[in-house]
Amino acid sequence: MTLSPRFAPRRRLAILMVLIVAIEFAGTTSARESPPRQPTAHVQGTARIAMNADGPDVLVELSAPAVTLVGFEHAPATADERETLRLARENLKAGDGMIRFNTNADCRLIESRVDAQLSDRRRTSTRGQDPGTAEPAHLTARYRFRCDRPDRLDSAALGLFMGFPVLQRVLVHYVTNDGQGEAELTPVNPIMSFVPLSGVRIDEDRGGGLSAGPDAPIR
Repeated sequence: MTLSPRFAPRRRLAILMVLIVAIEFAGTTSARESPPRQPTAHVQGTARIAMNADGPDVLVELSAPAVTLVGFEHAPATADERETLRLARENLKAGDGMIRFNTNADCRLIESRVDAQLSDRRRTSTRGQDPGTAEPAHLTARYRFRCDRPDRLDSAALGLFMGFPVLQRVLVHYVTNDGQGEAELTPVNPIMSFVPLSGVRIDEDRGGGLSAGPDAPIR
């Protein structure tokens, strides 16, 4: 079986060519004050990122359905699938290509961990649960960045879309020294500013976008 080119992760070189030079001119994306939460990703075409700044360190956790990143969620069975998964793992491991912070914060990647193990086990339903609603297989990555000027950390750009062409949006929850917020990024808007706003949330039920709401969480 030959995978469709739209699912094949692009090579690492393409990812590292992200247009980070525009980051200082980023417009403010959706954001709101909210408590931290673990990222989950259940919708095909959607990934989630949780970002937590702790002093000079910034911890980033990325989670996405395997079918979005590689086009399948079982253990690779063909040479094409094995190569696709290998490229996905290589791309995800390049954390400084997946996310870049504004240059005057002087952040660098110091740790990268990727979980891209897919099982041969078929998804099974729990009692009373439709098999089609069972938890999908995920690919996850965890990064640690260290910033020499954390007080200047105010924005970030994603290179994730360049490496995974099926990916349509990334929902971000972030905690910085200045507050907390959420943002929705897309291939045409991959840059966010960390400007917490009150009373705004991402309306996932309506396919994205903003809606008013005091404390409604991203589900």
